[in-house]
Amino acid sequence: MLRSMRFQNRPLNPANMALLVQANRAVAGGKPGEAAPLFAQLARNMEANQHPRRAANFHAMAAHAFADSQSEAAATEHARAALQLFLQYQMNQRTATFFTNITRKMNDRGMKGAADQLEKDFGGQVKKLPAAPAADKTVPHGILPTNCTKCGAPIHGNEANWVDENTIECEYCGVLIRSGQ
Repeated sequence: MLRSMRFQNRPLNPANMALLVQANRAVAGGKPGEAAPLFAQLARNMEANQHPRRAANFHAMAAHAFADSQSEAAATEHARAALQLFLQYQMNQRTATFFTNITRKMNDRGMKGAADQLEKDFGGQVKKLPAAPAADKTVPHGILPTNCTKCGAPIHGNEANWVDENTIECEYCGVLIRSGQ
C-alpha cells in the first residue's frame, strides 16, 4: 500500500510534463482545439500508468477544451470518463464542481442534448453526494498561486490535496507547492 501511495504522488515524467505545458499554453493562447487532444492523451497516459485521479482531472480538462472548441461528441466522452472516475474514487467535491461547470458550459455552447444526457446519467448520483465539509477554521492556509508553478494547471485551494498546513500537491503534475504566508 505504501508503494502505491508513493507512486501516486510522483511528479509527471518529462514527456507528460511537456504535453501538459503545451496543453496549458494552448488554452492560455485561446486555442482549446489544440489543447483538447493533448489533455485527452494525458488522460490515457495516466490511466495506462495507474493514476486514476490524475486521469480523471485530465479527462475533465479535455472535456472543457473540447466543449470550448464545439466538439460535442468528444466533450461528452471525456466528461463521462471524468465523472465515472471522480465518482469511483470518491472525489465528491470535484465531482459536483465539474458536473455543474461542464453542464453549464455545454448548455451555453448550444450542446443542450449532451448536457441533458449527462444530467440524466449522472445528475442523480451527483445530487446524492455528501455536502462539502465546512472549512476548518483552526488550520489557516496561506495564499496559493492561481496556477501550478511547474505545469501551469489551475489550482483551487478549496479542492487541493493539502499535504500540510502550507503545502499542496498539484493534482495534475504532482509537484508540491507551498502557500505564501
